[in-house]
Amino acid sequence: MTPRIRHAVPSEDLTVAIEWDDGSRSVADMAPIVRQGGVLAPMADPAFFVCTMAIHWRGDYLCWEGDLAFSAEALWTDSRARRNEPSAAAE
Repeated sequence: MTPRIRHAVPSEDLTVAIEWDDGSRSVADMAPIVRQGGVLAPMADPAFFVCTMAIHWRGDYLCWEGDLAFSAEALWTDSRARRNEPSAAAE
C-alpha cells in the first residue's frame, strides 16, 4: 500500500520535500514535467508553485490552483525509482 502524504514543503526550484505517513521522507523533483508546459505551465512560476500547493485532505494528492494535482502513488513510485528502491505498488 502506498503511504499517504503527511507533510509537504514546496520550494522555488520546483521540488517538494515530502514526509510520508510511514515516517519516510523524499524529495519530488517536479521541474522536468512542469517545464514541458501545457496544462502544467502555471506551475513553472515559482511563486505559484510555492504559494498555491496544498495536500489533499486525505494525503492522496498534492494539489495546486487550477485543478492541478499529482497522486501520492505517482510521487512515491517516482521517488523510490530515483533511489533504486522498490515501491509499495511493486511489492
